[in-house]
Amino acid sequence: MDRQRASHSRQQLRQTEEARRAHIDVLVGSEAIVEGSFVTLGRKCGKPTCRCARGEKHYSKFLSRSVEGRTQLTYVPSGHQIEVARKAERYRRLRQARAELMKLSAKTVQLADELRQALTEPYPPGGQPAAGKRARKPKKKGGGGDR
Repeated sequence: MDRQRASHSRQQLRQTEEARRAHIDVLVGSEAIVEGSFVTLGRKCGKPTCRCARGEKHYSKFLSRSVEGRTQLTYVPSGHQIEVARKAERYRRLRQARAELMKLSAKTVQLADELRQALTEPYPPGGQPAAGKRARKPKKKGGGGDR
């Protein structure tokens, strides 16, 4: 048994689990969301006398999301912009927390394997069976023949 390595693995496991709990809290504490990103896009209308012809674009707010592999923009009227922006931000945080949980899950498994290896001792001590004795093969269970 490698006590120092085991202690280090235990400490890292605890830290990883604390980080996982924080991300779980984000998921559990989430309120209503909308899938997508809240974006502002500027455009020109094409009228030669408009201010946009001089470089001052018209700005509009949209919810941008992927639908069947294609980007879809949905116009968000001014009365809904604050609410949609908040819900889209919650969606972003939820996705980010989920991605971090995936990474931390893989790290937890790796640390559990490292801890198991650090705690494993050979048996019998020295790793060899007693002199003059051979290890027996385990008996097969089920004892069934052909039916």
